[in-house]
Amino acid sequence: MPTSRQAGLALVTALCLWTGGAQALTYAECTALVERSPGDGYKAATTWAKTTDDPGAQHCAALAEVALQRYGDAADRLNRLVDQTANPYEAAALLGQLGNVRMLDGKADLAVDAFTRALKNTPNDPQMLADRARAFAALGQWARAARDLDGAVQIDDEDPELYLLYATALREAGKIADARGAVEKALRLAPNAPEVLLERGRIRLIDGDRKGAAADWKTVADSAPKGPVRDAALASLKALEKTKGK
Repeated sequence: MPTSRQAGLALVTALCLWTGGAQALTYAECTALVERSPGDGYKAATTWAKTTDDPGAQHCAALAEVALQRYGDAADRLNRLVDQTANPYEAAALLGQLGNVRMLDGKADLAVDAFTRALKNTPNDPQMLADRARAFAALGQWARAARDLDGAVQIDDEDPELYLLYATALREAGKIADARGAVEKALRLAPNAPEVLLERGRIRLIDGDRKGAAADWKTVADSAPKGPVRDAALASLKALEKTKGK
């Protein structure tokens, strides 16, 4: 029985042969190959791109470049795809992907530019606003992040993750009363969600409610699965204990 690596190489060979005949490589086949083996997927995608003007070939190549952590190349390819489409919604989707690639590359300023371009086409997209808010947050621009998230929750009033992000941005921007309201809304939408309780504990501590903060963090420490949220709650409880009586 062939190994998965051998099977992947065999599929690459078959796909390369198909591009020269009547049976064309499909986008689904290309992206499936990228998931299994990004290097092989990239070779297949670029070979396919030489034989067709189908934008799916270029997009699949961009996905492979992301998987290979070649973020600059992926960003350049996505930019070219944006320039080639006249559909504003397709352009916005590609720009959103470009923004996320820029974030992976640690270039939050370029991510802001990409998300801003996307929002010119789809100004009422709450997830795009949230994505730009994350980019602003990475730049330490918390007030601008909060403004984007304020817009996002006005569009989508039922997403607890948006309210959690909003609460965090407001806290970081020093707007504690508003942060308290946002985190309580998140809890109403997602009762006892560990990540929301962790944030409420942080807001309560700033608000002078040490007992409330400890209660929230203990709930998270006792109920959350192992991972960064639970670890953060345990670290917060430990830090709180050290400052007891001060």
